[in-house]
Amino acid sequence: MARDLSRCAVVITGASSGIGRAAALGFAREGSRLVLASRAPEPLEEVARECERLGAEALAVPSDVRDEQAVAELARRTVERFGRLDVWVNCAGVMSYGRFAEVPSDVFRAVIETNLMGQVHGARAALPRFLEQRSGVLINMASVWGRVTAPDVSAYVTSKFAVRAFSESLRQELRGVPGVDVATMLPQAVDTPIFGNAANFAGRSVRPIPPVIEPEEVAEGILKCARSPKREVTYSRAGRFAEIAHSLAPALYNRLLPPAFERGNYDDAPAPAGPGNVLEPAGRGAVSGSWRSERRATLRRALLAALRGAAAGLVRGR
Repeated sequence: MARDLSRCAVVITGASSGIGRAAALGFAREGSRLVLASRAPEPLEEVARECERLGAEALAVPSDVRDEQAVAELARRTVERFGRLDVWVNCAGVMSYGRFAEVPSDVFRAVIETNLMGQVHGARAALPRFLEQRSGVLINMASVWGRVTAPDVSAYVTSKFAVRAFSESLRQELRGVPGVDVATMLPQAVDTPIFGNAANFAGRSVRPIPPVIEPEEVAEGILKCARSPKREVTYSRAGRFAEIAHSLAPALYNRLLPPAFERGNYDDAPAPAGPGNVLEPAGRGAVSGSWRSERRATLRRALLAALRGAAAGLVRGR
Protein backbone atom coordinates (compact mmCIF):
# COMPACT_ATOMS: atom_id res chain seq x y z
CA MET A 1 0.00 0.00 0.00
CA ALA A 2 1.35 3.43 -0.93
CA ARG A 3 2.34 5.62 2.00
CA ASP A 4 0.20 8.73 2.56
CA LEU A 5 2.67 11.62 2.79
CA SER A 6 0.14 14.14 4.06
CA ARG A 7 0.92 13.52 7.74
CA CYS A 8 4.31 11.80 7.50
CA ALA A 9 7.15 13.03 9.68
CA VAL A 10 10.11 13.52 7.34
CA VAL A 11 13.77 14.32 8.05
CA ILE A 12 15.86 15.76 5.20
CA THR A 13 19.58 16.41 5.52
CA GLY A 14 21.26 18.78 3.09
CA ALA A 15 17.96 20.65 2.98
CA SER A 16 19.34 24.15 2.45
CA SER A 17 20.14 23.74 -1.26
CA GLY A 18 19.93 21.57 -4.32
CA ILE A 19 18.02 18.29 -4.32
CA GLY A 20 17.46 18.43 -0.56
CA ARG A 21 15.80 21.82 -0.79
CA ALA A 22 13.67 20.76 -3.74
CA ALA A 23 12.61 17.65 -1.83
CA ALA A 24 11.71 19.72 1.24
CA LEU A 25 9.41 21.89 -0.84
CA GLY A 26 7.91 18.83 -2.49
CA PHE A 27 7.10 17.18 0.83
CA ALA A 28 5.71 20.49 2.10
CA ARG A 29 3.27 20.61 -0.80
CA GLU A 30 2.11 17.13 0.23
CA GLY A 31 1.44 18.35 3.78
CA SER A 32 4.29 16.39 5.39
CA ARG A 33 5.74 17.47 8.72
CA LEU A 34 9.39 18.33 8.26
CA VAL A 35 12.63 18.41 10.20
CA LEU A 36 15.26 20.07 8.01
CA ALA A 37 19.02 19.91 8.54
CA SER A 38 22.11 21.49 7.04
CA ARG A 39 25.25 23.19 8.33
CA ALA A 40 24.29 26.74 7.30
CA PRO A 41 21.58 28.21 9.57
CA GLU A 42 20.38 31.13 7.44
CA PRO A 43 19.48 29.27 4.21
CA LEU A 44 18.03 26.47 6.34
CA GLU A 45 15.70 28.87 8.13
CA GLU A 46 14.79 30.33 4.75
CA VAL A 47 13.67 26.98 3.31
CA ALA A 48 11.78 26.19 6.53
CA ARG A 49 9.83 29.43 6.07
CA GLU A 50 9.13 28.49 2.43
CA CYS A 51 7.75 25.15 3.60
CA GLU A 52 5.56 26.86 6.18
CA ARG A 53 4.18 29.19 3.51
CA LEU A 54 3.15 26.05 1.66
CA GLY A 55 1.18 24.98 4.72
CA ALA A 56 3.62 22.48 6.24
CA GLU A 57 5.04 22.32 9.74
CA ALA A 58 8.82 22.68 9.47
CA LEU A 59 11.55 22.63 12.08
CA ALA A 60 15.04 23.81 11.09
CA VAL A 61 17.89 22.12 13.00
CA PRO A 62 21.38 23.25 11.91
CA SER A 63 23.48 20.08 11.90
CA ASP A 64 26.69 18.66 10.46
CA VAL A 65 26.04 15.09 9.34
CA ARG A 66 29.66 14.20 10.10
CA ASP A 67 28.68 14.46 13.77
CA GLU A 68 26.87 11.25 14.72
CA GLN A 69 25.38 12.73 17.90
CA ALA A 70 24.02 15.72 16.00
CA VAL A 71 22.32 13.36 13.54
CA ALA A 72 20.89 11.27 16.39
CA GLU A 73 19.47 14.49 17.82
CA LEU A 74 17.55 15.05 14.57
CA ALA A 75 15.70 11.78 15.09
CA ARG A 76 15.08 12.53 18.75
CA ARG A 77 13.65 15.97 18.02
CA THR A 78 11.48 14.59 15.21
CA VAL A 79 9.85 12.04 17.51
CA GLU A 80 9.58 14.62 20.28
CA ARG A 81 7.84 17.10 17.96
CA PHE A 82 5.69 14.81 15.80
CA GLY A 83 5.43 11.57 17.76
CA ARG A 84 7.00 9.40 15.06
CA LEU A 85 9.47 9.25 12.17
CA ASP A 86 8.28 8.00 8.78
CA VAL A 87 10.81 9.04 6.13
CA TRP A 88 14.51 9.88 6.35
CA VAL A 89 16.17 11.44 3.29
CA ASN A 90 19.99 11.56 3.26
CA CYS A 91 20.72 14.43 0.86
CA ALA A 92 23.77 16.12 2.40
CA GLY A 93 26.71 15.93 0.02
CA VAL A 94 29.91 17.71 -1.03
CA MET A 95 32.35 17.31 -3.90
CA SER A 96 36.00 17.87 -4.75
CA TYR A 97 37.84 18.13 -8.07
CA GLY A 98 41.48 17.51 -8.87
CA ARG A 99 43.99 14.71 -9.25
CA PHE A 100 44.10 12.46 -6.20
CA ALA A 101 47.64 13.59 -5.31
CA GLU A 102 46.58 17.25 -5.42
CA VAL A 103 43.52 16.96 -3.17
CA PRO A 104 44.54 17.50 0.48
CA SER A 105 43.92 14.62 2.84
CA ASP A 106 41.55 16.60 5.05
CA VAL A 107 39.38 17.50 2.04
CA PHE A 108 39.32 13.92 0.75
CA ARG A 109 38.39 12.67 4.23
CA ALA A 110 35.65 15.27 4.65
CA VAL A 111 34.03 14.24 1.36
CA ILE A 112 33.94 10.62 2.57
CA GLU A 113 32.72 11.59 6.04
CA THR A 114 29.94 13.80 4.65
CA ASN A 115 28.76 11.69 1.73
CA LEU A 116 29.17 8.25 3.27
CA MET A 117 29.37 8.52 7.05
CA GLY A 118 26.67 11.21 7.07
CA GLN A 119 24.32 8.67 5.51
CA VAL A 120 25.52 5.93 7.87
CA HIS A 121 24.72 8.24 10.78
CA GLY A 122 21.30 8.90 9.28
CA ALA A 123 20.63 5.18 9.03
CA ARG A 124 21.70 4.63 12.65
CA ALA A 125 19.32 7.37 13.76
CA ALA A 126 16.34 6.34 11.64
CA LEU A 127 16.30 2.56 11.53
CA PRO A 128 15.65 1.92 15.25
CA ARG A 129 12.53 4.12 15.00
CA PHE A 130 11.41 2.37 11.83
CA LEU A 131 11.88 -1.07 13.38
CA GLU A 132 9.99 -0.03 16.49
CA GLN A 133 7.10 1.25 14.34
CA ARG A 134 7.44 -1.60 11.79
CA SER A 135 7.24 1.13 9.19
CA GLY A 136 9.52 3.67 7.52
CA VAL A 137 11.65 4.38 4.48
CA LEU A 138 15.30 5.41 4.36
CA ILE A 139 16.25 7.19 1.12
CA ASN A 140 19.96 7.38 0.42
CA MET A 141 21.52 9.64 -2.19
CA ALA A 142 24.13 7.91 -4.31
CA SER A 143 24.90 8.92 -7.90
CA VAL A 144 25.49 7.48 -11.33
CA TRP A 145 29.06 7.86 -10.09
CA GLY A 146 28.08 5.18 -7.58
CA ARG A 147 28.09 2.72 -10.50
CA VAL A 148 30.69 4.19 -12.87
CA THR A 149 34.12 5.68 -12.33
CA ALA A 150 35.69 8.96 -13.42
CA PRO A 151 39.03 10.73 -13.01
CA ASP A 152 39.55 13.83 -10.86
CA VAL A 153 36.59 13.12 -8.54
CA SER A 154 37.99 10.10 -6.73
CA ALA A 155 36.70 11.03 -3.27
CA TYR A 156 33.18 11.66 -4.56
CA VAL A 157 33.09 8.47 -6.65
CA THR A 158 34.45 6.41 -3.76
CA SER A 159 31.82 7.80 -1.41
CA LYS A 160 28.95 7.15 -3.81
CA PHE A 161 30.05 3.59 -4.61
CA ALA A 162 30.13 3.00 -0.86
CA VAL A 163 26.66 4.52 -0.34
CA ARG A 164 25.21 2.19 -2.94
CA ALA A 165 26.89 -0.85 -1.37
CA PHE A 166 25.84 0.22 2.12
CA SER A 167 22.24 0.62 0.99
CA GLU A 168 22.20 -2.79 -0.64
CA SER A 169 23.62 -4.40 2.49
CA LEU A 170 20.92 -2.76 4.60
CA ARG A 171 18.21 -4.04 2.26
CA GLN A 172 19.55 -7.55 2.65
CA GLU A 173 19.52 -7.29 6.44
CA LEU A 174 15.97 -5.90 6.42
CA ARG A 175 14.50 -8.29 3.87
CA GLY A 176 12.48 -10.05 6.57
CA VAL A 177 11.00 -6.83 7.96
CA PRO A 178 7.96 -5.81 5.90
CA GLY A 179 7.20 -2.10 6.02
CA VAL A 180 10.81 -0.95 6.47
CA ASP A 181 12.54 -0.05 3.20
CA VAL A 182 15.80 1.37 1.89
CA ALA A 183 15.81 3.19 -1.47
CA THR A 184 18.85 4.50 -3.32
CA MET A 185 18.78 7.41 -5.78
CA LEU A 186 21.41 7.50 -8.55
CA PRO A 187 21.11 10.77 -10.49
CA GLN A 188 23.40 11.91 -13.29
CA ALA A 189 24.53 15.56 -13.31
CA VAL A 190 21.88 17.73 -11.63
CA ASP A 191 21.55 21.51 -11.92
CA THR A 192 22.37 22.34 -8.30
CA PRO A 193 24.97 24.58 -6.58
CA ILE A 194 27.25 21.60 -5.82
CA PHE A 195 29.56 22.32 -8.76
CA GLY A 196 30.09 25.96 -7.85
CA ASN A 197 30.55 25.06 -4.18
CA ALA A 198 32.93 22.14 -4.77
CA ALA A 199 36.51 21.98 -3.57
CA ASN A 200 38.76 22.58 -6.55
CA PHE A 201 42.43 21.71 -6.83
CA ALA A 202 42.50 21.32 -10.62
CA GLY A 203 43.54 24.89 -11.46
CA ARG A 204 40.55 25.42 -13.77
CA SER A 205 36.92 26.26 -13.14
CA VAL A 206 34.56 23.29 -13.05
CA ARG A 207 31.22 22.69 -14.73
CA PRO A 208 28.76 19.82 -15.18
CA ILE A 209 28.62 17.89 -18.42
CA PRO A 210 25.23 17.80 -20.19
CA PRO A 211 22.66 16.46 -20.17
CA VAL A 212 21.97 18.15 -16.84
CA ILE A 213 18.64 17.39 -15.20
CA GLU A 214 16.54 19.59 -12.94
CA PRO A 215 16.72 19.00 -9.16
CA GLU A 216 12.93 18.90 -9.05
CA GLU A 217 12.99 15.76 -11.20
CA VAL A 218 15.11 13.93 -8.62
CA ALA A 219 13.03 15.39 -5.79
CA GLU A 220 9.89 13.99 -7.38
CA GLY A 221 11.61 10.62 -7.51
CA ILE A 222 12.35 10.91 -3.79
CA LEU A 223 8.66 11.58 -3.08
CA LYS A 224 7.67 8.60 -5.22
CA CYS A 225 10.08 6.38 -3.27
CA ALA A 226 8.70 7.72 0.00
CA ARG A 227 5.21 6.67 -1.13
CA SER A 228 6.16 3.36 -2.76
CA PRO A 229 9.84 2.49 -2.22
CA LYS A 230 11.98 1.11 -5.01
CA ARG A 231 15.35 -0.53 -4.59
CA GLU A 232 17.33 1.82 -6.87
CA VAL A 233 16.33 4.65 -9.19
CA THR A 234 18.69 6.02 -11.89
CA TYR A 235 18.18 9.47 -13.47
CA SER A 236 18.15 9.46 -16.40
CA ARG A 237 18.93 8.14 -19.92
CA ALA A 238 22.53 9.33 -20.06
CA GLY A 239 23.11 7.90 -16.61
CA ARG A 240 21.64 4.55 -17.62
CA PHE A 241 23.79 4.51 -20.77
CA ALA A 242 26.94 5.12 -18.71
CA GLU A 243 25.96 2.34 -16.29
CA ILE A 244 25.34 -0.13 -19.12
CA ALA A 245 28.59 0.76 -20.89
CA HIS A 246 30.61 0.46 -17.68
CA SER A 247 29.06 -2.93 -16.93
CA LEU A 248 28.89 -4.58 -20.36
CA ALA A 249 31.73 -2.90 -22.27
CA PRO A 250 34.35 -1.82 -19.71
CA ALA A 251 37.17 -1.60 -22.23
CA LEU A 252 35.13 0.72 -24.46
CA TYR A 253 34.00 2.71 -21.42
CA ASN A 254 37.61 3.27 -20.37
CA ARG A 255 38.56 4.42 -23.85
CA LEU A 256 35.70 6.92 -24.18
CA LEU A 257 34.46 8.20 -20.85
CA PRO A 258 37.56 9.10 -18.78
CA PRO A 259 38.94 11.45 -21.47
CA ALA A 260 35.43 12.82 -21.97
CA PHE A 261 35.19 13.62 -18.26
CA GLU A 262 38.70 15.10 -18.16
CA ARG A 263 37.91 17.57 -20.96
CA GLY A 264 34.25 18.20 -20.20
CA ASN A 265 34.56 18.81 -16.45
CA TYR A 266 36.69 21.94 -16.82
CA ASP A 267 36.34 25.33 -18.44
CA ASP A 268 39.37 27.25 -19.71
CA ALA A 269 39.11 29.90 -16.98
CA PRO A 270 41.69 29.48 -14.20
CA ALA A 271 40.46 28.88 -10.65
CA PRO A 272 42.36 29.22 -7.37
CA ALA A 273 42.81 26.11 -5.29
CA GLY A 274 40.46 25.90 -2.33
CA PRO A 275 38.24 23.63 -0.26
CA GLY A 276 34.93 25.19 -1.37
CA ASN A 277 32.19 24.16 1.05
CA VAL A 278 33.73 20.79 1.91
CA LEU A 279 35.24 21.75 5.26
CA GLU A 280 32.91 24.61 6.19
CA PRO A 281 29.58 25.94 4.85
CA ALA A 282 30.00 28.22 1.86
CA GLY A 283 28.04 29.34 -1.17
CA ARG A 284 24.40 30.18 -1.61
CA GLY A 285 21.38 28.23 -0.52
CA ALA A 286 19.32 27.62 -3.64
CA VAL A 287 17.62 24.76 -5.39
CA SER A 288 19.22 25.48 -8.76
CA GLY A 289 22.78 26.04 -9.84
CA SER A 290 21.41 28.09 -12.77
CA TRP A 291 23.38 26.10 -15.33
CA ARG A 292 20.38 25.41 -17.55
CA SER A 293 19.03 28.95 -17.30
CA GLU A 294 22.00 31.32 -17.11
CA ARG A 295 25.00 29.29 -18.28
CA ARG A 296 23.78 27.39 -21.31
CA ALA A 297 26.82 28.48 -23.33
CA THR A 298 29.08 26.92 -20.69
CA LEU A 299 27.13 23.67 -20.91
CA ARG A 300 27.44 23.65 -24.69
CA ARG A 301 31.22 24.08 -24.38
CA ALA A 302 31.30 21.29 -21.81
CA LEU A 303 29.44 18.90 -24.11
CA LEU A 304 31.63 19.71 -27.10
CA ALA A 305 34.78 19.29 -25.01
CA ALA A 306 33.52 15.95 -23.69
CA LEU A 307 32.76 14.73 -27.21
CA ARG A 308 36.24 15.77 -28.38
CA GLY A 309 37.74 13.93 -25.43
CA ALA A 310 35.77 10.77 -26.20
CA ALA A 311 36.81 10.94 -29.87
CA ALA A 312 40.46 11.36 -28.91
CA GLY A 313 40.20 8.39 -26.55
CA LEU A 314 38.69 6.27 -29.29
CA VAL A 315 41.47 7.20 -31.72
CA ARG A 316 44.21 6.53 -29.16
CA GLY A 317 42.62 3.22 -28.22
CA ARG A 318 43.40 3.73 -24.52
